[in-house]
Amino acid sequence: MRGPCAPEPYPHRSPGGGAPGGPSGAAVDPVLRHAAELLRPDLPVFTEGVVGRVRAAVAYYGDPLLSPPDLARSALTALDSFVAGLIAPERAAESGEYARAVGERRGRDGAPVQALLHAYRIAGAVLWDALVARVARECPERVAAMAYAANDVWRRVDGDAALVAEAHRRAVAGPPPDDGPRHRPVLEALLRGQADPARLPVFAASLGLPRYGRYAVAVLRGPGARLWDTGPARELREGVELYWCPREDGVAVVALLGDRPLAGLGALIPVGAHTRGGVSTVVGGLAELGRAHGLAELALGACPADGELTPVGDRPLRAFALARPDLAEDFADRVLGPVRALRPAERDELLATLAAWLEYGGSTRRAGERLYCHRNTVLNRLRRLEALTGRRLAHPRDAADLAMALEAQWVSAPPGGHGSLSGDGTGDGTGR
Repeated sequence: MRGPCAPEPYPHRSPGGGAPGGPSGAAVDPVLRHAAELLRPDLPVFTEGVVGRVRAAVAYYGDPLLSPPDLARSALTALDSFVAGLIAPERAAESGEYARAVGERRGRDGAPVQALLHAYRIAGAVLWDALVARVARECPERVAAMAYAANDVWRRVDGDAALVAEAHRRAVAGPPPDDGPRHRPVLEALLRGQADPARLPVFAASLGLPRYGRYAVAVLRGPGARLWDTGPARELREGVELYWCPREDGVAVVALLGDRPLAGLGALIPVGAHTRGGVSTVVGGLAELGRAHGLAELALGACPADGELTPVGDRPLRAFALARPDLAEDFADRVLGPVRALRPAERDELLATLAAWLEYGGSTRRAGERLYCHRNTVLNRLRRLEALTGRRLAHPRDAADLAMALEAQWVSAPPGGHGSLSGDGTGDGTGR
């Protein structure tokens, strides 16, 4: 069994899950999970002991003037996320995410990285001893299987320690020097989703980016987007690293969010008066930038007006319609066929009324105020829409069909096209 300071590599798991010559993963994983379940209720008291060991062994944490005031709380959160990952595999990434946040925070606070790594290794060693002790006490017949579980535990400890060190380095040094011409081909390959997975570690090192992390992609298109052609390729804005990748029709922006919320990205990427933008969801690493870029393109297509940056989650129905315009056209024609056959002015008037009614949660009064007409006029238009489509807005499924068909109609006849609705879905035929 290896210690915390000079780890020796354990045999890798065989395809069945266990180490060569040992129990299979089917035997190892349950005992490790059981050990974690036994320990978890005692974590608050256990953490006090871990913190005591860290203070005694690491001079930085033992000094009351230097030691972070949130050490105990931070240690409990780190240990709880680690143990939770042993119990539930779907939560295995949580401890790494927290390790990255700790490394960044301690780096900004000036804590030495050696002290931070020493503390993580001490915590890992004490945690491993506690897991083994609980299995030996509660089910001694399963202690042998724990010897093969050591590889999993220390692999996770080493992974979290590496994330702590990398986040600390980036917090202290800031982003690497801007080298746009060298970085753009790599970013382009990642955004196209054409990067060889085997080369991702090389790409990560070249860009100075972590292979895994909270990334998002934004796409800007329009005259204002060209302003970034001569700007810096890499910027740090309020703790978020932005990587600008100008292209012929606009610019793509790769954002390393860290622990910042996606909702704050819009404030960091200004959109000009004649420019539109779309933002992806958060993805978990460089390998997923191609998917994020595709989502950002969908969000851009769903952007309702110039000067706006639209997250893909803000208009999911429109994004779905944009993803399959052929199906969108078929659906719009099937639901709204009789409406689409009307004279353009009458058609747009009915669709604009439906859009306003949906936007204001079914309030005919507020829809009328938006359209500058009486609520009775709104009611009359909606009744005519129901008669033409054979769908009742009082029925949830029918209302959902009409809402989806409205977005599909927007995709089929985008702003600027003949007889189109306006970008916000309220149309020009407002009866004003």
